[in-house]
Amino acid sequence: MKPSLLLLLLILSVGLSAQTYYLGADLSYLNEMEDCNAIYYENQEAKDPYQIFWDHNMKIVRFRLWHTPTWTGYSTREDVKKSLQRAKEVGFAILLDFHNSDTWADPSHQLRPAAWAAITELQVLGDSLHHYIFNTLDYFGSMGLLPDMVQIGNETNGNILLNAGEPLFPLTWTRNVQLFNRGISAVADINLTYGTNIKTVIHIAQPENGLWWFDQAHDYGLTGFDIIGLSYYPGWSGLDIHRAANAIKELHLTYNKDVLVVETGYPWTLQWADNYNNLLNSSNLFSCFSDAPTPELQRDFLTEFSWLVKESGGLGVIYWEPCWVSTGCSTPWGTGSSWENATFFDFDYNLHEGIGFMDYDYTVKPPALDSMPVVFRVDMTGQDTTNGVFVTGDFTGIEWKFKRMHHTGQMIFQYSCNLPGRSEGAFIFQNKADWNTSSRETVPAACALYWDTHRKFVVKDEPVEFGFVWGSCQQLSGLPVHEINTPNPTIFPNPASSSVTVKSVHKMTSVGITDLCGSLVFSKTIKNQNETCLDISNLSSGIFLLKITCENQTFTIQKIVIQ
Repeated sequence: MKPSLLLLLLILSVGLSAQTYYLGADLSYLNEMEDCNAIYYENQEAKDPYQIFWDHNMKIVRFRLWHTPTWTGYSTREDVKKSLQRAKEVGFAILLDFHNSDTWADPSHQLRPAAWAAITELQVLGDSLHHYIFNTLDYFGSMGLLPDMVQIGNETNGNILLNAGEPLFPLTWTRNVQLFNRGISAVADINLTYGTNIKTVIHIAQPENGLWWFDQAHDYGLTGFDIIGLSYYPGWSGLDIHRAANAIKELHLTYNKDVLVVETGYPWTLQWADNYNNLLNSSNLFSCFSDAPTPELQRDFLTEFSWLVKESGGLGVIYWEPCWVSTGCSTPWGTGSSWENATFFDFDYNLHEGIGFMDYDYTVKPPALDSMPVVFRVDMTGQDTTNGVFVTGDFTGIEWKFKRMHHTGQMIFQYSCNLPGRSEGAFIFQNKADWNTSSRETVPAACALYWDTHRKFVVKDEPVEFGFVWGSCQQLSGLPVHEINTPNPTIFPNPASSSVTVKSVHKMTSVGITDLCGSLVFSKTIKNQNETCLDISNLSSGIFLLKITCENQTFTIQKIVIQ
């Protein structure tokens, strides 16, 4: 073949692979939900959920497959066959997720099927995996139901295909790679048999784990697969959406592989429709979005994250699981759903705004991701500033560079910069540009929100300032830049159990306390006073927001922890 022709073919192949940016959803629960009498609505009209997603520009659907589950009749071969038929009729690309287990496989659980429990030889176990994947795909292929992509396992961070009691870690790479290779070869054999080009996916939970996992897997010779698959769930990942996207970019460029986010999720409410505890709660929220999720904020999270994934060279984003609504049916863990607050349907099964991320024009950068003016300030009264004053943190790069702060008068030091909207991370003040801990402020536990040692910055979609007294939780403002002259109270003690005192330089007319969903749980009217004591003995323990009113203006000040 002439070099010019070869080059042309390579260009075309790259172009074809890059044409489609996949936005999709895992609909593995849908058959079960419909059998449990769930009816899905759009604009109060009952519709086929597959048609709903197609009408909103979904490109790919994902289905899980268990080997021989005895605890459920769903996600079996016959159940998945029904799902494949429905997806093919509509026109979706399909990702088939082999859990290679009789139950859920995830970073904490990688049990082999009971049918393989007695196998002791690694080669036999690998052959069993190969035959299972090949025969399953051959069964679907005989009916014209072959998928476009196949996962060789689900969230395979640790050792795979284990018997009960065998350890997930440390990783036995030679064993794992041999097993993965047998699964990959099964798909290759199907491609030869049917003349298809099914892509193989290796799936790891959380982007930060993908970086070290694929580095080690590469060293042990894992090759032959096509796509790096990732789960990304805020609260279970240590990365905000920007750093998650950077990890995706690094994986894509380092290994020359497509990277597909095969699972993500974000709540649209913290309320519930049943007594089955929801998996996503306040700990799974990004503070750079809101403390009180809404369908619109769910949409915004998915839109902004998906845009960053695309810009980082990612192949797409698949949402898990938008149709798992609350019904009268049960799982082994409860009646209803543990995900109804993270679906794309409200508690009456009506479609809400969350699905809107699939309709977004991804040639346009979401405005909330634009850089925002950010100011860091510290009051150094009584502290040694001979060697300068510095701030460092996640915002200064991977290596955490020291940024010199400028004296603005009255022992206040300031550093200004621009940071991406929807970002968060750790920072700390230092009185010397070295890593000696004696140069670093000691941050009280109440405001050491990162690693119990560092302060936290949060940039939403507007300018913001982070100002503190050195080694204290006392804020200089901590409010948006354009509001730095608004009330700045002192709250103590915090955390508190029975009472809390609020002091302000401004005359207060009222004080209120809300929960993180915005519901008022305490209020007190004050007659233009600078100080008041609040009786909080009747409030439940948790995190709350204090609001004060001064001269008919209300301001959210800071969090209160009630013990």
